[in-house]
Amino acid sequence: MDPRAYDALYGPARIAPPPRRPGVVLLSAVLWLLTSLSVSWLCFLVGMTALWGAAAGAPVGGLLLRCAAVLCCGAGMFVAVCRAPAVRRMSGDVRSLVLGALACPVPLILATAVWFSIG
Repeated sequence: MDPRAYDALYGPARIAPPPRRPGVVLLSAVLWLLTSLSVSWLCFLVGMTALWGAAAGAPVGGLLLRCAAVLCCGAGMFVAVCRAPAVRRMSGDVRSLVLGALACPVPLILATAVWFSIG
């Protein structure tokens, strides 16, 4: 078929942009912001605890080993969910919302519990 015939019949081919979903994008950004703030608070707290423990001469290897193990297990499960075919078929904004909803609760609850227990 002649390419000019397609253009003459149907016009030039245009790719339609994906639909915008500002509510989904905003909710996803809020979830990821809460996740990153809580994870950074927990990392700061573990680092300061390890630093103070090392300065006092207390053994901190067990604490750091447990924190590293929990982090690696959580990251491994999160990557496994990210690589699932059903998640990979989702659009980008919906995928970000689902993964943010999956990643947010555990560090947020843990950071809140630690905040109230030390404060």
